[in-house]
Amino acid sequence: MQYLAIFIISLTAVRLIVALLNLAGRQWLRRGSLQSQPKVSVLIPARNEENNIANILENVLRHDYRNLEIIVYDDMSEDNTRMIAETYRAKDNRINVIYGKALPEGWLGKNYACHLLSMEARGEYVLFIDADVHIKKGVIKNAVAHMQRHKLALLSLFPVQKMITFPEKIFVPAINWILTSLLPLALTRKSSRPSLSAANGQFMLFDAKVYHKEKFHKAMRNKPAEDISIFRLMKKKKYKVQTLLGNSKVSCRMYQSGHEAVQGLAKNVFEYFGGSPLAAFLFGFITTFGFIPVVLKMPVHITIIYFSMIILMRLIISTISRQNIFWNLLLAPLQQAGFFMILIKALIFKYRKNLLWKGRNIY
Repeated sequence: MQYLAIFIISLTAVRLIVALLNLAGRQWLRRGSLQSQPKVSVLIPARNEENNIANILENVLRHDYRNLEIIVYDDMSEDNTRMIAETYRAKDNRINVIYGKALPEGWLGKNYACHLLSMEARGEYVLFIDADVHIKKGVIKNAVAHMQRHKLALLSLFPVQKMITFPEKIFVPAINWILTSLLPLALTRKSSRPSLSAANGQFMLFDAKVYHKEKFHKAMRNKPAEDISIFRLMKKKKYKVQTLLGNSKVSCRMYQSGHEAVQGLAKNVFEYFGGSPLAAFLFGFITTFGFIPVVLKMPVHITIIYFSMIILMRLIISTISRQNIFWNLLLAPLQQAGFFMILIKALIFKYRKNLLWKGRNIY
């Protein structure tokens, strides 16, 4: 058990170093200067988004980047999404609304929506953005500038996650807690290894020529975590890609409840571990119960160092993720238990093939 304790402490130290590298490298979108202002197609898949669609359209219309076309795909919504989108189309001729078609066999809903949206896009860049994302002035300009500066084919952002209810504060931090302690984000651009991949489908900006050539959402038509799958495919094909964290100008309240958060995170969590449930559960066991062998077998001063590393790592991750440090420290044990619950749910969904998302079966 002593060797296990040493391994757990070593893994914690490595994760702390990764988090420090992400902090020191300032891995979030920063201001940039444009070489030109090419046309950007803002593509918004929307299914039952009446509470969000007006907000994202207002955000984009008020944006300081003017060379835009905005296309909304109403994915057979059962609420007022279409009516609201049509109201905005009547106000601004940069907006177009296209209507959902029956989902073909072998496709998942969002992937099909994004594919149809891309077929209507005429911009030099295509930005897929979810209806529940909030963007402030400067985001599109800075994202395009970053693409131009680094000659990227894809830039993906992880928006700052807004958490209002108590269950959200337990489950939602798991995303950045995994991402920023296991992956040095600089390597998403600097390394060609597909294993060093991360992406968030809430904000994906593509070079349109590359996207139209490869038709990425069609290639990943049946993948629940299509964003990470696309990123890995692009690395395999030697395209330059990068993922960054969001800043105060791009945010999202991804889930409205604890139940929704568990469902949503469970459909993607294994992909953060290369699609391996075994790797995910090993990580879950080590991070949830790893303190036991450390406390039982290591000297007191080593145990104190171990817990100090965990606390420092949570401070750093909260800082670079723009999350509340107080809540992430106070709720750390519950967040850890919540992560384990997400893993269990993901395993159940994977083998029962019964995960429903927005009224459709994902698996």
